[in-house]
Amino acid sequence: MIGATIFLLMLLSAAQFLVRLYATSVVTSAAYQAAQAVATEGGNPAFAAGAERDARARMGAFGGANARFIWREVDAQQVVLEVLDLSPSFTPLPASYRRIDRTVVVRSERFR
Repeated sequence: MIGATIFLLMLLSAAQFLVRLYATSVVTSAAYQAAQAVATEGGNPAFAAGAERDARARMGAFGGANARFIWREVDAQQVVLEVLDLSPSFTPLPASYRRIDRTVVVRSERFR
């Protein structure tokens, strides 16, 4: 009985770890695509709201409503976007473990 309990706890921990990895990948991908979309438009800040809306749609249940998008720099040189979110959890974990903080930097594109 103790062996089965230990096995189930390890299985639950592994599942939680995989969910966290997946959530981190989704947040990173959405942040990069949003920053790239703004950079493609020459770093125009007017496109940030649309890119953020698309990123929230891509994130779906993992962060569509809870994610914070912080546009650190949007200009003709580069776009810097920081995304803060919490990963889903089905085990009692401290908030520091659930926190996802990703910063992406993309150079603005323009014709010369």
